[in-house]
Amino acid sequence: MVRRRKRTQSRDAKRDAIMQMVFSKPGFAMVLAKKLGLSHQAVSAWRKVPPQHVIELAPTLGLSPEAIRPDIFKPRRK
Repeated sequence: MVRRRKRTQSRDAKRDAIMQMVFSKPGFAMVLAKKLGLSHQAVSAWRKVPPQHVIELAPTLGLSPEAIRPDIFKPRRK
């Protein structure tokens, strides 16, 4: 009998808040995948939105690039 190690964190716990929001809405990951020309599996593997897709997905998500990836896009100063 083979014993499997228990996962210490669930897959959702490793995702950032934006990706958790994407996967909380049924079918939304599929919509994003089609928009980008990617497979659903590719989008499902994301823990964060990759930098090359932030600008394209910002309008779809209804968020600014700064809100999606503040580590890459610095907030604008007024």
